[in-house]
Amino acid sequence: MGIERTKLNEEKIKNILKREYGMTVSSIEKIERGTSNLFKINANNKNYILKEFISKRKKETIFKEIDIINFLKQKNINVPKYVKTSQGDYYTQNEGRIIIVQEYIDGYTIENNSGEYKQVIECANILGKLIKAFMDYPELSDENIIEEYFSKKRINTGIEKMRELKNKIKEDNIYKEQIIKDLNYRIKMLNEIKNNFDFDIINKMTLLNCHGDFCSQQLIYQGESEPVIIDFEKAKKMPVAWEVIRSYCYIDKNVKNGDIDINLLTQYFREFMKYIKLNEYDLKYVSYIYLLQLASSTFGYKEYIEDYSQKELIEFAFFRTKLCKNLYERRDKISMELEESILKMQHRFSRK
Repeated sequence: MGIERTKLNEEKIKNILKREYGMTVSSIEKIERGTSNLFKINANNKNYILKEFISKRKKETIFKEIDIINFLKQKNINVPKYVKTSQGDYYTQNEGRIIIVQEYIDGYTIENNSGEYKQVIECANILGKLIKAFMDYPELSDENIIEEYFSKKRINTGIEKMRELKNKIKEDNIYKEQIIKDLNYRIKMLNEIKNNFDFDIINKMTLLNCHGDFCSQQLIYQGESEPVIIDFEKAKKMPVAWEVIRSYCYIDKNVKNGDIDINLLTQYFREFMKYIKLNEYDLKYVSYIYLLQLASSTFGYKEYIEDYSQKELIEFAFFRTKLCKNLYERRDKISMELEESILKMQHRFSRK
């Protein structure tokens, strides 16, 4: 579900691949996954993935991703392989957007919130291995993420955007009533968090190099082999507990309607913590840190209000509001279960 319409068409893709990569294209297939525009290409009797990044993505991000992928390969983490242009570059550009080509990975992805128990636990295991490998990589920039995602400023900006969006909803918007209801709930919830949460706690949480967008859509499964992890463009140093709870919420089939299985969430954290140690603040306040980012985002609502064809994005926005409600109403129970279960596990290990 690319968030920007592609500037490519069949003719442009063929010309770019011929000119920049020396490839003769025989077939092109659009892939609906992720926020960028993806195409499966068959050229010179081999399959590739062409990725057109959104307009704000800069070439420095591509260089960072290439370096990360090359490092992780040495750590035996399954990652994709970039294809160089005829000039030896890892990317090219078209109408202001960066384009990369990767070797096609013959496998499959699973849809958000469709993972069975085994896949959920496997996902936590893969994330744990990835973050552990990342600990040996030079410290990434945090890209001011605390201020951007987890601050009062973030909340205030989000509330302001939601109020502006409500005024932009047209009468012919068939979801007008639901959108207004959702936005009002988010505004109320965010104000309550802003007035009651101690934001200094975030500085006591564990910040590590992270994927930045780790979820089921970033895993390509290949039979019994461990899945390939893709899309490291958002990698940065950030609160690792955020990446853990977010990835769980996007793979477990039980969360499809916004309902969190606290028992399975706890198991997910326990599996992850076989590789990475989390502290008491990570466990106690993980619901809050996810809510700070999630509830203040207008993604999905904004896109649909501006373009009614973005049906998939408005459904995604509705799902995230349901998730926000569940997280907020059960935040204390989630904290208690995580702390009690995992700290007991750590205590048992320390006695051995």
